[in-house]
Order: sequence, then C-alpha cells, then structure tokens
Amino acid sequence: MKKLGYYSSMSKYRYPFYILLHPADGFREMKVNNKFSMGFANGILVLWVLLGVLDWGYVDFDFKVTYRQLDGQVNIFQVLLTTVLIFAISVVANWCFCTLMDGKGRMKEIWVAGAYAMMPYVVLGIVRVWLTHGMVSGEAVYLTYLHVIGVAWSALLIFVGLMEIHDYSGPKTLMSIFLTLCGVMIIAFLVVLVSGLATQIYSFFATIYFELKLRYL
Repeated sequence: MKKLGYYSSMSKYRYPFYILLHPADGFREMKVNNKFSMGFANGILVLWVLLGVLDWGYVDFDFKVTYRQLDGQVNIFQVLLTTVLIFAISVVANWCFCTLMDGKGRMKEIWVAGAYAMMPYVVLGIVRVWLTHGMVSGEAVYLTYLHVIGVAWSALLIFVGLMEIHDYSGPKTLMSIFLTLCGVMIIAFLVVLVSGLATQIYSFFATIYFELKLRYL
C-alpha cells in the first residue's frame, strides 16, 4: 500500500522542481508514490546534450579556454559520450552493484532520479553559456561560481537521491557511489578493449579481401 505524504497530490511534473529544494522528501515520495516522469527525465538529458553542444561551439570568444571551444567545430559523438552515454553506463553500474548490496531502487527509478539530479547543472550551465555573450572576460569568475554551484547542487541531489531510492545510510551511499565509479571504469575498459579487438579483426579480414581482390580479380 502506498504511503501518502503531504505532497502526494502534487503533479509528477512539479516533483522535479520540488526535489530541487527538498531532495530527501522529494525523492522518497517520488519512489513511494510513483511520482516520476520518464519523459521529463529524458527531456533533461536532451538539454544536457544541448549544453554540451553550446559549451563546445557557442561560448563567446573571450571566454573560450579549451582547444575544442577555440576550434568551434562540434563533435556530436564526443558530446554524447560525455553526457547521456556515460550517464547510461553509470545507471547500469549503480543498479548492478546496488542489487548486490540489497538496494531497493529499480533501474527506472535510478535513471529518473539521476536525470532529475542533473537539472541544476544543466540549467545553470545553459545560463552560463548565455551570459558569456553579455559579460567581459574580467567577470569570468562569476561564471566559475555559477559552474561550481551547479556541480555542487547536482552532486548533493545525486547523493540524496541514491540514498532515498535504495534506502541506504550515508556511508553505504558513499560506498555505492565509489563502486559505481569503479563499475563505470570497468565497463569503459571493456568497451575500449572490445572496440580495439573488433577494429583489428575488421582490418585483418579487410586486408585478406584486398589481397585476394588484387590476385584473382
């Protein structure tokens, strides 16, 4: 039987905004009352990809500090790799380890909670890119503050969200995050290994094909 909290009647589309300021109650009631929207969560991830594109190619010239920003050409694959792909791998890794640690969160709940937690980083990041077109280089420190606030806010939401979704204590949540990071590195290593092996196999058969083509065709 579902537990009805004080905000149980709130629309599932308002819950992400409530969670921003009341993460413990918000994530708990989101899980108990099924107050979450995959569409809203995926919308945040789309905005995260958009932020990656904007940060790459649309930051004002005075605030461009990396080679990719100076180059100005957007590598959409790298943007996806550093946003939604790494997010998906993190969700899978967290679900795998937390299942072994008696975590109560389902993969869908982890996905939605993680996406909701990224909202401050994404929104403030888009604001930061927009502000580069109205500020001078000497005011860059304020953009740094905005970036730090976004990262810290989202990190706090991720921590509280995992703690409530899995019904963990603080130390156990930290352990699950550490194991998740280890899992991400393991999965990334396996992907690189398999990709390298597949490339070598392809090159081998391609070489054989061209040799046969030169000799007999």
